Amino acid sequence: MDDVNESVKEEWKEETSPFERVKTVVTTTYEGESAAEIAADAFVSENTARKHLEDLVENGFAVKTSDPDRTATLYRRSEQSLILEEATDMLNRCEQSELTASVNRLERTLQSYREEYEAENPDEAVFKHDHIDDEVLIEWRTTRRNLSFARVALALSMAENEVMSNVA
Repeated sequence: MDDVNESVKEEWKEETSPFERVKTVVTTTYEGESAAEIAADAFVSENTARKHLEDLVENGFAVKTSDPDRTATLYRRSEQSLILEEATDMLNRCEQSELTASVNRLERTLQSYREEYEAENPDEAVFKHDHIDDEVLIEWRTTRRNLSFARVALALSMAENEVMSNVA
C-alpha cells in the first residue's frame, strides 16, 4: 500500500506545478492551516507554499486568518471563491430560464418553511419550537444555501448576457 501511495504522490508531483498543488490543497481547506501544514500536503517547501499562498490571497482565492491558540498565520479558502465556483458550476449546467425557475421554486420552499414554523430562518425556528426534526432543519438550511448559489448564478448569467450584448 505504501508503494501505491508513494507512486501516486510522485505522479502528482510530476504532473502538477507547486502552485497547482498548493491551490489544490487550499481548495478543500475551510479551517485555517499554516503554511507548513499546507506545504506538507502539497509536497512543497514551506517558503514555496507561503509564496503561493500569498498569491492566492492577493487573487481572492484564499484568505489569511488566525487562531488565538496558534502563533502562525493561517490560510483557508475564501468564501467568495467557493461561492463563485459553485455558481459557475450551476451556470454551466443550467440555462438562464432553468435558473430563474429554480430560484422561484426555492423561494417558495423557503416561504413554506417560514409559514409552517412562523420563523424567518432555521435558528429562529429552533428558538421558537421545542421539537423540530433535524432533517427539516438540514433541508431548510440546504435550501437557503442553494438559493444563494442559484441567485449568484442567475446574476452571473444576466451579467454575461449584458456584456455580450454590448460587445455585439
